[in-house]
Amino acid sequence: MPSFIEQLPRIDLVLAASVLFALLVTLGVGRRGGRFRALPAWAGFWAALGAVLAALSLAPRWLSFPLVAVGMFTALRAYFSVAPVRPRDRYAILASYLSIPLVMWPAYIGSDEAFLATVPVLLFLFIPVFLVIGKAEKGMLDAMGRTILGVLFFVFCSAHLTLMIDLSPDTRGLPELFGVLVLASDLPQRLAGRSHHGVSWYQVTMGIVIGIVLAVGVGFWLGPWCGLVEEDGGRAGALVAIAVTLGRRVGDAVAYELALGSASQIGRGAILDRAVPTVYAAPVFFHYVNQFV
Repeated sequence: MPSFIEQLPRIDLVLAASVLFALLVTLGVGRRGGRFRALPAWAGFWAALGAVLAALSLAPRWLSFPLVAVGMFTALRAYFSVAPVRPRDRYAILASYLSIPLVMWPAYIGSDEAFLATVPVLLFLFIPVFLVIGKAEKGMLDAMGRTILGVLFFVFCSAHLTLMIDLSPDTRGLPELFGVLVLASDLPQRLAGRSHHGVSWYQVTMGIVIGIVLAVGVGFWLGPWCGLVEEDGGRAGALVAIAVTLGRRVGDAVAYELALGSASQIGRGAILDRAVPTVYAAPVFFHYVNQFV
């Protein structure tokens, strides 16, 4: 085995193996077409995200943080490309883009207290101001909801990925553990399918149950590798699995509201299908480990 692989932390090897397993499985079932045809693209998304999560733990911040920022910008831009906005909303959209380095700065200096004390206030109280500047115009409430939702998903929630690297001196590899837990909970649900795709409620329920059980087992097993006791790892797995399930439901509802239909899986709206469940779970994992472990 090459020496550089032997030097990698075990949790990174598990993350790489999990992504590879998901890719092989999705390539196999993707040949069946239908609702399975988008699964290989989902696995490709995870190949990129897994590399970013590993970089957060292994690479210096001047390298890993720009990677996360680029991903946040790309996801936010894709969201605004499908969410209907008014011409005057461009100032709020610009402010949303500019907020990315703002929310990452507290994590860069290693201060989650500064993040929690300032970022939510600045994002959710300051950005809406850009929507009401100038002459009053109908549609402000809709525009505010769409803008805040994008900021919530792809700026506020996503920034919690960078906060994971400074949770405790005794914890290492938490971004990778988070990635493995999300994969363990999300893959069974995707293989089982969604009810609005003609899948029975029994199959959907089984996918959710299997995902939760698998994530709990994986957390129980891998938690000690990252400085968590086994029980805390198992509970983190359960919370991540529940958050992923809720995030998928929210993403589906947003795709339905935007009339994306199947595009939420294979078109411009694919970011809602692939990224939202992951970023939705990031604050849950972070705050559980930060406050209760």
